[in-house]
Amino acid sequence: MASKLTGDRPEKSSFVVQGRVDFQQCEGDPPSAGIQVFAFDRLGVPLGGSTLDEKGQFKMALRLKEPTDLQIMAGPGKDAGSVRQSANFTLPVSAKEWIQEGRGYLLRPQLVIPRPIWWPWRPVRLCISGHVRKIDTHDGHTQTCPVPYVKVEIFDVDREACWWPPIRNWWDTLLDRPVVRIPDLLRPRFEPPRPFPGPDPAPPLRLQPRAGLRGTEVGLNPQPLPPRETLLSRSIASHAALDSLPDNTVAAPAFTGLVGEARRLDSAIASRLDKLTLTSKIAPWLIFPRCFYSRQLVSETYTDCNGYFNVCFNWWPIHFRNGRLRFDARPDVIVRVTQIINGVSTVIYMDPYTSTRWNTSSAHIDLYLDNEEVRCGQGCHPRPEGSPVFFTRIGNDEVYQIHQGSGLYADSAVSQMAYGGNLNLYAVFGDTLATGAPKRYYRLSYARQGSADSDFKFIDADLRDTRVDKLTLTSADHFLGPQPVNGTTTLYEVRNRDDFYWYNPDWIGSWWTPPVEADTGTYVLRLELFDENGVYLNTASGQVDYRDGTVVPPAPLPAMTDHCDLVITLDNKAPELNLDIPAVLNECGVIPWSPTLTLTFNAAVLQDNHRLHSWTLQYTKGVNPAVVLLAGNSSPTGALSPVNQNVSGAPLLAGLTSTCAFALKLYAWAHVRNGYGLIYYREQIKAIAIEKCAPCPDCAPPPLALNRTATGLAAGLPSV
Repeated sequence: MASKLTGDRPEKSSFVVQGRVDFQQCEGDPPSAGIQVFAFDRLGVPLGGSTLDEKGQFKMALRLKEPTDLQIMAGPGKDAGSVRQSANFTLPVSAKEWIQEGRGYLLRPQLVIPRPIWWPWRPVRLCISGHVRKIDTHDGHTQTCPVPYVKVEIFDVDREACWWPPIRNWWDTLLDRPVVRIPDLLRPRFEPPRPFPGPDPAPPLRLQPRAGLRGTEVGLNPQPLPPRETLLSRSIASHAALDSLPDNTVAAPAFTGLVGEARRLDSAIASRLDKLTLTSKIAPWLIFPRCFYSRQLVSETYTDCNGYFNVCFNWWPIHFRNGRLRFDARPDVIVRVTQIINGVSTVIYMDPYTSTRWNTSSAHIDLYLDNEEVRCGQGCHPRPEGSPVFFTRIGNDEVYQIHQGSGLYADSAVSQMAYGGNLNLYAVFGDTLATGAPKRYYRLSYARQGSADSDFKFIDADLRDTRVDKLTLTSADHFLGPQPVNGTTTLYEVRNRDDFYWYNPDWIGSWWTPPVEADTGTYVLRLELFDENGVYLNTASGQVDYRDGTVVPPAPLPAMTDHCDLVITLDNKAPELNLDIPAVLNECGVIPWSPTLTLTFNAAVLQDNHRLHSWTLQYTKGVNPAVVLLAGNSSPTGALSPVNQNVSGAPLLAGLTSTCAFALKLYAWAHVRNGYGLIYYREQIKAIAIEKCAPCPDCAPPPLALNRTATGLAAGLPSV
C-alpha cells in the first residue's frame, strides 16, 4: 500500500522524514490501519504527515528552510489536528539529528510505541447477528412472522440515557412486551405509574465540574462528553490496557451481558425487558437531537428468508468522529430497516435499548416491529427434489394433524376440532415444477365428501405475493391468479423460485368457507397441476408426482393418483347465548335487596353441532376493574353443548352495604378453528343494580319541641 503524503512530493523536497513504527510486544501484523504520523514544529504547527503502510513504514516531505527541532506524533485520526489533540505518542527530534544528503536533508526516526499505548488502537473483529420479526394480527390472532429480504443498516451512536425517563414512566406497561412505538412511549401518562422497584439505574443527570484541564479532557470524545463517563480520560491518559480497565470505566459494558441502563437494573426487571424494541419512522437522533452526540453507519446487510441477519466488521475502540477521537469498546447499536416494495420505501428505526447483549466480540439482537406498512413472510420453505406436489398446512396447522377419516383437527391439547371461516391453504411444489421455464399452473377445488368429480367447484379468490429479484434485490407484488390459460379457467401460477425469492413461497390460496357451508359438513379439497398451455397433468403424464402430505413425518409420503386430496370438516356455526336473571324487576336491571334475597343466574349456551370449546360467566363490581369468575367450563373435545346451568349469585351479595351496580358477562367459544386458533366467539353482557338502602337512624323529637315542653312544665301549664 503506497504511503499517503501531504505537502510537496518527496523527490522535490529538500527535507524528508522517512521511518518506521515498531509496536512493542506485537505478535503478528502490526495494527497500522488508520494510524497517522505527523511532524510538528515546537509551536505545534503541522509540517507534514503520512499514513502508515501495512509494514508500519511512513514517508513525508516537510516545508522547511533549515534543520529544526520537531515533534513526531503518531496515533489514530484523520488529520494533524486530531492526532495532536489525542497526543497518543510523541517523539521529540533535535535539529542535530538531520542528516545531509546531497542538496537535501533526511531524518530517519524509529518510533517504538509501548503496548499500553498502541493496544487500544488495534481493530477488533465484531459480529452482530439479529432476527427481525413483526407482531402481526391475523383474523383476530396475534403471531410473530419474519421480515425477509430487507436492508439492515447498523449504526453506532454516542448518546445519553434519554430513553430511560419515558421507559421508567411506563415501565409497568412495558414488561414482557416485544415492541413499543416511540411516539407512544413519549405520550404523557395521566395516571401515576407504579413505584419503580429497586434503585433507579439512571437518576436525573447532574453535570458536575471536572478536575483538571477541561479543554483537553474531552479530547477523546465527541462534545459534550456524556457526564457518566468521567473516568474515561483518566483511563486513556494512563494508557491502561483495555483488558485491564476497572469495571467502573466505559470499557466494562463490552464484557458484560446487557448494556446501558439495563445492566444496572434488577435482574428480575431486566429479564422482562430483554425483548423490548423501540421503533420509529423518524430517526431517534431527530427526536432527541441533543441526546445523540454522534452517529456512524458501520455496516449493512440483508435479512434472509427467515428474517435473520449477520454482519461482521472491524471496529476500532479508539476512532475519529465529529472532529474528535472517541473511545468505545463496542458500538451502541441502532438498526435501520428499509423495505422497498413496488418502489415504495418503508423505513423503520429500531432501537434494542434494553435487549442488546454483548459477549467479548459479538452480539445477538432480537428486533420486533408492529408497523402496518411493513410486510412479513412465512419463512424458509425449501423445495424438494423432483416433481412432488402435496398439501402442507391449513394456516399454521400441519395437514398431518387433520384426521383423514373425520376431517377434524387434533393435537396434544385438543381433538375433534372442525374448521371454518377463511382458510389459508399451503402446499409444496418440487424444484422441477417451480423453475418458471416452462411455466406450471395449478387449480384448487372442493366438493362434499363422496361427490362425483363433476361436482367439484373451483376456488377463485385472488392471490398475490411479494417477490424479490435475485439479481437486483428489487421487490414487487405479483399476481398469481386466478387466470385463464388457453381457455382453461381459474388457474394459479406456480411460483418461479429459480429467479425470485418469495415472501410466502408455499401459500397457494384462500378459501372463504361460510358461503360453502353455513352449517357443518365434510369436504374434499383438491389440488391439480396444469402445464404452460393449460393442459391438465395427471399421474400418467409423468410430469407430476402427487403425494399425500397427511402422513406424520418422517414416514415417506404415499403417492396419490391424478391429484392431491385433503379431507376437512367445516363448521360455521357460532355459539348462541342467553343469560337470564329472574330477580330483576324491569329492563333497568334493578333488584331490590332483602334479607331473604336469593340471587340466581341461568346461563344457556348452545352450539348447533355440539362443538362448544368453552364458556364462562363472570362479573365486575361498579368501577372496580377486578374480574370475578362465577362459573364456566372447557372441553378439549368440544363436548359441552348444550349448557343450561343455574349459577349462584351469592358472591355479589357478600359484604354488600349499599346499592351497587354489577356487570355480568357470559361468553363462549365454538370448537372451530381457522388454522391459527379459535374463531367463533360470542358474548352477552347484562348490567344489574342491587338496591340496598342503609337503615334509618332512630327518630328523636325536634329540639324546639323539647324546649317548649320543658318551659310549659316549669310555668305550671299543661303539657301538649
